[in-house]
Amino acid sequence: HEVSLNKYDLLGLKNIEIIKDTCALADIPYPKSYAINWNDEKVWADMITSPAGIFQFEGDYAFKMLQSFVPHKINDMSMINAALRPSGASYRDRLLAHEVNKNPSELIDDLLKDNLGWLIYQEDTIAFLQKICGLSGSEADNIRRAIGRKQKDRLDAAMPQILEGYCKMSPKPREIAEKEAKEFLQIIEDSSNYQFGFNHSTGYSMIGYTCAYMRYYYPEEFIAAYLNNANNEDDIRYGTELAKVKGIKIHPIKFRHSSAKYTVDKNNHCLYKGCGSVKFLNDNVSEKLYEMKDQKFNSFIDFLSVFPGNSRQREILTRLGFFEEFGGSQKLLRIAELYDTYHGKKIIKKDKCNLPIDLIQKYLDSETEKQYRFTSECMDALLADLCSRIPDKDIPLQTRLQAEREYLGYI
Repeated sequence: HEVSLNKYDLLGLKNIEIIKDTCALADIPYPKSYAINWNDEKVWADMITSPAGIFQFEGDYAFKMLQSFVPHKINDMSMINAALRPSGASYRDRLLAHEVNKNPSELIDDLLKDNLGWLIYQEDTIAFLQKICGLSGSEADNIRRAIGRKQKDRLDAAMPQILEGYCKMSPKPREIAEKEAKEFLQIIEDSSNYQFGFNHSTGYSMIGYTCAYMRYYYPEEFIAAYLNNANNEDDIRYGTELAKVKGIKIHPIKFRHSSAKYTVDKNNHCLYKGCGSVKFLNDNVSEKLYEMKDQKFNSFIDFLSVFPGNSRQREILTRLGFFEEFGGSQKLLRIAELYDTYHGKKIIKKDKCNLPIDLIQKYLDSETEKQYRFTSECMDALLADLCSRIPDKDIPLQTRLQAEREYLGYI
């Protein structure tokens, strides 16, 4: 600052990622500012129905301010954004009531006409010092910075120049002009506690509106992107509540529908939770399972032969009901157990064999005093026949709930 170099604030904003992911899910390009309809009344009306995903307005207090003002344009939203900062404490309630402020002079009223007469932005402070006091841009910004940093000595040193400039440009007598100048400087000083810049507030508001736009026109994709970028329990709660508001069903993890993250089923107006967060699972296995969504399987045994993970991952998903299209979880756990025991076996010791004797006789290739021998084809047929006899049952509800708590972290 002191040597007049630029300073850059580089912010990593989660909402930018949400917008980007929404566009990817909706198969649309990331929107350019000039291509967005900033005056879409449907978007403005929907914005105040829920705080979820509206950048800078997800907090209860901030959202109540937004609802109270009922914005219809970016500048409305920008003023509320700025008024949220500590500098807005003195005028916030009157701004929300759409009260037009009367300043010490008509010159100042005209300067602040776009802000309902309120000193809201840092640029307002600079414009006042330039246009109404005659200071240069750098002089005005140095004073604005001195006020913001509570550097009273620098402000006191600049006061004669400010007063002289104001009085010179004012059409009123010097005594009145000086009084007006001091009154307004007090306003500036009062509002300088973390005052927002107009460009900062406007940029933030544009992001907020873009979130609202995506939320209105691409609700399934937006909610999926929102939940996929959740950082905490509040984010999950907001995203889930928004789905309820929009009438979008969120289904548990399910084979053919769930990838590592939340996925969108636009035709059925629903989402499916992702598997990547399941304990002991990982994104790699989750994505491989999702890639199998269009494959045909004659039975669960057919699927087991190509399952991309390990036996523990397979058991966890089975207990969570992930493979319900193949039958009840208890049945599938038993099938997996038989598969692990007998698949690929050609020789089974008689003293270790627990297979039904009628199936042994039906599929037996040959036998010795101590062994049964099968061809690969016969063993596969035996296994399929055996599994067809297993009752189609689910695991008990209490066992299912225990599995959900252990592997998902919630019921």
